[in-house]
Amino acid sequence: MLLTKKKLNTILENLRVSIPADLEKELLDEYGNLAADDTGRVFEYTEQDICEQLRKIVRPYENANREVKNFTLT
Repeated sequence: MLLTKKKLNTILENLRVSIPADLEKELLDEYGNLAADDTGRVFEYTEQDICEQLRKIVRPYENANREVKNFTLT
């Protein structure tokens, strides 16, 4: 699977997180192209690989977006 902007936006919406544009571009550059290992063999990331890596990468932004300030229940 190659990551597209549409798929990235869908994953981020499901995670309920927003990320900076530069990180979005970096993720598309990394996971939107075929990858090669040290021996030169080309492989494609699976959807599970991409989702798991994105989950790890966006975790700091996820926690920052969930912060609620000055909230009181009355």
